[in-house]
Amino acid sequence: MSKLTYGPVPSRRFGLSLGVDVVPFKACTLDCIYCQLGPTDQLTVERRSFVPPEEVVSEVVAAVERGPRPDIISFAGSGEPTLYQDLGTVARSLREQLGIKLNLITNGTLLWRDDVARDAAWFDIVAPDLDAADLETFSRINRPHPSLDLEQVLDGIARFSHRHPDKVRLEVFLVPGVNDTPTALEAIAKAARRISPAVVELNTAVRPTPGRNVAGLGPKDLERIAMLFEPPAVPVASFSSAQGGATGAGPSISTVPALAVRILDTLRRRPCTARQLAASLGEPLESVQAASRELLAAHQVREEARGEETYLVA
Repeated sequence: MSKLTYGPVPSRRFGLSLGVDVVPFKACTLDCIYCQLGPTDQLTVERRSFVPPEEVVSEVVAAVERGPRPDIISFAGSGEPTLYQDLGTVARSLREQLGIKLNLITNGTLLWRDDVARDAAWFDIVAPDLDAADLETFSRINRPHPSLDLEQVLDGIARFSHRHPDKVRLEVFLVPGVNDTPTALEAIAKAARRISPAVVELNTAVRPTPGRNVAGLGPKDLERIAMLFEPPAVPVASFSSAQGGATGAGPSISTVPALAVRILDTLRRRPCTARQLAASLGEPLESVQAASRELLAAHQVREEARGEETYLVA
């Protein structure tokens, strides 16, 4: 079982995405109230070499060879990936070995640093967050490390975007009553114009947020807010039923317990529905449901309803 990769998992923004997790659980520069992994217990801005780069490359290549082949390789997972000191070394090596796009899902708080910006430049897509552009909202929704300066963070994202105009996909995560007020939205829209990314994408809570129960906005709210941006932002679409379970074309397994381990490994990174798990693991939906029932009976996962979907949460 791989320690550093998970999935591929279906992503609302990037298709079938192989996740790469290069930082310890929950090492991050922020403690965002909406994080699907729960509170940050290692709030830090110190970059470290958490795992040898050759080990990361080896595990990613092995995961791609096992299949199913992902549309994209996304560095995300248990914390903020730019805290990984060897990020650029790994990305450069993967570009040489695999013909698959590389995606950096980051909160963007360290892009003002030259070493982080150099590492990020090796990625085909860089997807930073912009949840707040005024200090009060930044403190309330993102709860940053005390050394972070909001203006410096915004300037770093903007400078990177201007140097790499086709790479940046800016995500705005909206939480009702926190950053969807007229004042907060006006500041965010103004900062987005300054950053000038390839696209601004609006997101909101769909998956469960452990311990915090953060609500999400509805589609009409997202469409209304999208028009505040120039050009208009793009609301992130939900998963469609067409992304349902595999039909057996993917790799088979011999026992339910083995699949249960793979399911639990994925859920530790992100909550998923049974259909999402089936699609990401390349397994029949019925097998995933059977393994999930065993995990539920063992109290290793729980179910949580979100709208019309039921998510499994580790």
